[in-house]
Formats: sequence, structure tokens, C-alpha cells
Amino acid sequence: MKSRVSILLALAALFIVAQPILAQTFGATMAIYGDPNVEQWTDTIGGNLVQAYTMITIDQPTVIQSFSIFIQYSGSDGSQCMYLGIYQDGGNGSPVGQPLAGATKNAYCLRVAATWGPAWQTWKLAPSDYIVLSTPGSYWLCTLAKETFGVIYHYSYQAGSYDWTYGTDAFYFSSAYDNGFPTLFGTNSIVGSVTNGPYSIYVTGTTL
Repeated sequence: MKSRVSILLALAALFIVAQPILAQTFGATMAIYGDPNVEQWTDTIGGNLVQAYTMITIDQPTVIQSFSIFIQYSGSDGSQCMYLGIYQDGGNGSPVGQPLAGATKNAYCLRVAATWGPAWQTWKLAPSDYIVLSTPGSYWLCTLAKETFGVIYHYSYQAGSYDWTYGTDAFYFSSAYDNGFPTLFGTNSIVGSVTNGPYSIYVTGTTL
């Protein structure tokens, strides 16, 4: 009887000691970064282009686990695929010349469909494709598509008709799909025509 009581007391003590560890293990929270709004204008997703759509800001280390894009397309045979990546911001609202923070090793494709959308397409990343943003700061959500196919929705400034100012542009530059994301965002980048408006793209991540 005495040994049983001792064992129970030992287990209780172990449980109390383990609580901080359990809290640290299961205390991570899921967060959304980007623009989860359904915007009204559309742009074509360009093949062999690195396109920086929307700037995000994180305030603590985060592991990105999914990408979502509000998209529409027709006549897909499943061949349109994209690498998904994140570049750092230069502190001036631009990724130009900045390093790649992380990218998927695998490409994520549009499903086969005669017509699809407009709707949210969410890709849950394979664990090997998780992107770790270890330093708080601002970053850009990007794609590198294989083909010019499909349209992505975005917000756009229209005089007298916008309800708030995002303060970001879109950037893109030519880059071969087969080579994956370059280590630096091209200095030959073009500022897109979407001023003060992000694209309908967001990521989910677990804070560390």
C-alpha cells in the first residue's frame, strides 16, 4: 500500500513538473498573414515570372504551413504548377534585391477542371516544404509559375472608391520556372500597376 502511494505521489510530482514543458509544446498558435479578403480586380498569373503579391509582417518567429490564393481559371489540364516562396522586404516596401527567406521544394498545381472558381485555392504544404521565418519583420508572398494561366484577384486603387490604403505595390521579374526561386529578388524587377492594393493571397503559420 505504501509503495502504491509513493508511486502516485511520484507521478503527481512528475505531472506538475511537466506542465511548463507541455505548455511550451502545445502553446503555439496558428496565425493568418496576408490578405484574406476577396478583392474585385484580376491579373493573370505569369509563367516564368517571380511575382511578389502581398507584403506581410510577423512579430515573432513563424513556421508557414499553407498558402491560399483567390483564383479563377478554365480549361485546366493540371499542368499549371507553382513554386511558392517568401522574400524579405528591404524596409522600404519593396523586395527588390532582397534575399529569399524560404521556398517550397515541391511545386503545387491547379486541379484539372473545365472551369474553376473564382474561389479560394488552399495548398497545405508538405512538412518538407514548411517555410521558417525566424526573424520578425516584413516579407513578400510570391509565386513562380510554370505557365501563364489562371487569374488572381487583387485590390486596386480607384479614385474616390477605395476604403483604406494598403500602401504596397506589386513586383515581378523574369525567372525560369525549372530553376526555382533565385536567392535574391531580381534588381531588374518591374513595379506592377497595382498600387495601394495587395492580392488576395495569404498564408497560415504556427508561431514559435
